[in-house]
Amino acid sequence: MPSFRVSPLHKRLLALLVFLAVLAVFRHLALILVTFVVLSRALAFLGLHAARIVGLRGPGSEKKGVLLVLFLAAVGLGLGVWLFLHQGGKYYQQFMQLHDGQPLPKILKDFHEDLVERLPTWLPVDGLKERVPHMVQPAVDYLKATGRVLMYLLIGFILAVIYVLDRAPVDALVRELPDDSLAGSLRRYFGYLFEAIIITITLQVLVALVNTLLTLPVLLALGLPRIPALTALIFFSSLVPVVGNLVSGAVLIATSYLHKGLWAVAFFVVTTFVLHKIEAYYLNPRLAARHVNLPSLILVVSLILHEHVFGLVGLFLSFPVLYIGLNILHEIRAVAAGVTLPSAPEPAPIAEPAASAPPARSVAAKKRRR
Repeated sequence: MPSFRVSPLHKRLLALLVFLAVLAVFRHLALILVTFVVLSRALAFLGLHAARIVGLRGPGSEKKGVLLVLFLAAVGLGLGVWLFLHQGGKYYQQFMQLHDGQPLPKILKDFHEDLVERLPTWLPVDGLKERVPHMVQPAVDYLKATGRVLMYLLIGFILAVIYVLDRAPVDALVRELPDDSLAGSLRRYFGYLFEAIIITITLQVLVALVNTLLTLPVLLALGLPRIPALTALIFFSSLVPVVGNLVSGAVLIATSYLHKGLWAVAFFVVTTFVLHKIEAYYLNPRLAARHVNLPSLILVVSLILHEHVFGLVGLFLSFPVLYIGLNILHEIRAVAAGVTLPSAPEPAPIAEPAASAPPARSVAAKKRRR
């Protein structure tokens, strides 16, 4: 009976189909994967350096360093919660003193009546009251989504801690997968995904820094109060793609209106809109071009297409799709041409980026130089 043998090219194509199917089926768990990959790399890096700083040596030094980092993080979190409650209690006492110790429901009622009196006469207040339930429902849905996000972050954090504290068996199991097998191809493809996540997060931090530096002159020009607090808000919110910019923008627009009026809101909206477009369609492609050897025009077109198909989230998906696609395309083309690829390092979340599959254009560039 003749034996059926699958060619290496067909194995790669089958692995690609399985890879895409897994991403499609478990796409709603993407936040868990991102949290796991980022925290795995961060905990391993910090744990290794913490062990060196305190002078730990031996086989279990990295694990002890990770435990030390987790302990310090828990202490810092506890101090932050204590300071928040302590300062919050002081502000609450000052707030009650300003209102002569009146009950909180009475204060809220007076605040509501005063707010209604300050509303413009042309606003349909009665109609707004009837539409309150419909207006509140999106906020309720957002709170539910926020709870789900926090749960996914917690799951990703727990998985990252478990992996980093006992990653040797997992890494050994991954290393044993044959490179020319279906599982070996999936290992490399997920390795490209892990690398794309790390690079994307790194780029997001750089973009957050640039976004903060570009927005700071606008805040100074408007003369808004509490510039350091607003600057910190812009930076940390910029680390969260899409949603973070919306949150910080809403806060800054409200602050501009309360302190300077409608002209400040218009000035802030126009300037930040222009800065956001510069950041999205110039800065991001320039940074991404360092990791994918493609012309800036293609990167910008990719950003536009992804934003059109996926909305604002597409700006976050553009680079990973290009990075993974170019590496997989290079591997498939090499196999189809009969070129033997070198064995790639294990694509563990904290492993170094695989050097065996550079983007396709870099290979062509090397041939042209020769």
